[in-house]
Amino acid sequence: MLRRAWTFFLFLGLLWCNASCMKAAAITLHGNTPIYTSAKPGEPLYKAVLALQRDMEKILGGQHTIRPLTEMDRAGIVVLNSLTDSLLAPLAGWEAHRLYTATVAQHPQVILQGADMRGTIYAIYTFSERVLGVPPLWYFSGWQPAARNDIRVPASFSVNCPSPSVKYRAWFPNDTDLFAPWRKASRDNSELWLETALRLKLNTIEWFDGERDYGKPYSISPTTRLISDYGLLNTTHHHSPLNATFSGWNDYWRKTRDTVPPELSLANEKYLEEFWRYNVECIVRNKIPMLWVIGFRGNGDHPFWFTFNDAPSSMKERGAVISRMMARQREIVLEVTGDPATQFRTIFYDELSDLLAEGYIHPPADTSFIWTYVAARRDHYPNEDIRQLDKSRNFHLGYYFNYQFTSTGSHLAAGEGPWKMEKNYRYVAGKTNRPLAFSVVNAGNLREFVMELSANAAMMWDFSSYRSDAFLEDFCRQYFGKRHAPKAARLYKAYYHAYWNQRRPELEGFDRQFVFQDLRYRRAIFELAKAFNNDFDPNPLTDIPAEQVKGRTYRIIPEDNNAATQVDAVITGTTKSAAAFRAVANAADVLYRRMDADKRMFFSDNLRQPAQYMYYLNESLLLLCKAYKSHDAALVEQSVAALQHAEKALHVTAHGRFLDWYDGDRVFGFKGLYKALGSIRAGKTP
Repeated sequence: MLRRAWTFFLFLGLLWCNASCMKAAAITLHGNTPIYTSAKPGEPLYKAVLALQRDMEKILGGQHTIRPLTEMDRAGIVVLNSLTDSLLAPLAGWEAHRLYTATVAQHPQVILQGADMRGTIYAIYTFSERVLGVPPLWYFSGWQPAARNDIRVPASFSVNCPSPSVKYRAWFPNDTDLFAPWRKASRDNSELWLETALRLKLNTIEWFDGERDYGKPYSISPTTRLISDYGLLNTTHHHSPLNATFSGWNDYWRKTRDTVPPELSLANEKYLEEFWRYNVECIVRNKIPMLWVIGFRGNGDHPFWFTFNDAPSSMKERGAVISRMMARQREIVLEVTGDPATQFRTIFYDELSDLLAEGYIHPPADTSFIWTYVAARRDHYPNEDIRQLDKSRNFHLGYYFNYQFTSTGSHLAAGEGPWKMEKNYRYVAGKTNRPLAFSVVNAGNLREFVMELSANAAMMWDFSSYRSDAFLEDFCRQYFGKRHAPKAARLYKAYYHAYWNQRRPELEGFDRQFVFQDLRYRRAIFELAKAFNNDFDPNPLTDIPAEQVKGRTYRIIPEDNNAATQVDAVITGTTKSAAAFRAVANAADVLYRRMDADKRMFFSDNLRQPAQYMYYLNESLLLLCKAYKSHDAALVEQSVAALQHAEKALHVTAHGRFLDWYDGDRVFGFKGLYKALGSIRAGKTP
């Protein structure tokens, strides 16, 4: 045993000597180039090694064996994690990575080295992108590999990626009516979105562990496990601090504790603490890396005073309750983990944002605590709480930005754009002297927002040098080809500027502060259908019943549209927007026909068809408004036809692995809109 150990360390020593004494050398990759790694099956790094093997076989053909570092007997690709592999001089820095060539064991090798596990994963995917030509969005873009006999990597090859600007960089899939059923269709659908996140150099997924069964003690959901298996951190949402939401309250007491659920009451704080502790232990016992969220909200997506009958009535007292609960939650996590270095954050969402702005919430005194501010609801710009923040307080700041938004935001087509995202994050970064600590973007069903998600990932990795215009040109060059990239980039910008801005901006520099997104169209069509057979009301669009800020649901200011009423403002705004989207769609048609065949599908899916969809959605609402104003039945039929064209424009993108993508449509709900519009014909109220 001792002799074998001595032989192994001697071998590593010889490898070290070879690597440190020999210069870089060129290497030619071909159909049987091996991959050397110490990673073991089941480990996150090994998943990335398998992806590299798959990428190489797609490009170079052949079979690329995965071998241990001790069997390095010919030229190949060497994967090194500096925390576990001492073969070469280690890298330092959170998630830093480097790609270069070196002679090791008397053979030229491509070295993919990370300072830690995720840094090594990023090194692998950087190599796949830059050398093999596999784009990060390959699974979403319909990318097809261009087969090659060999690839020469020169001795001068060197890529050095220092630590990211923002430490924690997250996606939050939300309102996943399309994404959730699509994931169930295949293992690749279920998993490879996580590979995509890693290829874009994200490191965290915001996910609520709602799939688990309280009848299975200390269980976690398959997705929570999967996120960890890929090497990503878990974090939870503002409605699920400590991995717990009150929607699971009854299940916990009945299934786990086999008892009658106690009342959800502030007076029953000991039961709250037991519930939280159990949910923390579920994560800790399953060894899930967690960025812990603390906070106190009610059942569903509502303030706690909607759920707790004994909640105080004054906002100041409510803020005190939240502050006390957050402090106790932090104590529970520290007790269960036993780790004083545990990282915490909170999320100032909706009522929490308002309470913070009033000075009624006081998070725990923790020098590493991340204060996660949230973009304003419905229209996504820096909210009042972050605008009031004194930079001299020098907090560790996080930011939650919505590409998608429940009930009134973008859902089936992107609407916010990378420029608005960039302006938001630069504003927030200006509120502290530290680098931003955390970012999360509401990613909806993911597919509709992959360009915007790529932009956010690029900015969070290299905050200072990122510029949206330059990013978009690079993106278009990668996915649509060098020749057509400038035109495609201009069309993207025209697409976002085609949206109706229903209100003039209030913040300097935010020219698209207010945007009429597709779910607002959906809501407006439904409300007009509901009002159609009643007396004419020039202002028929109303707030969502639970809206906490009057007028926020639509934010239509007639005067800003040279109109006196909502109806006339909508007619003016949609007329202009429809014309702009039609121009984008027509130009996209021309460019589509000129593109190489292998570039067309993603261009159509991500820009051409969304422009068509938004054109017809504008037409549908415009025609319905005119019909409502004139009571012209023919215009109603034209509105229905336009809505059908909008749906058909989307279904053009339903192909290949996305063939059944729209089967789960619930949030936009085309069927419900057709039914509502049908009620006009029947003279009924939907």
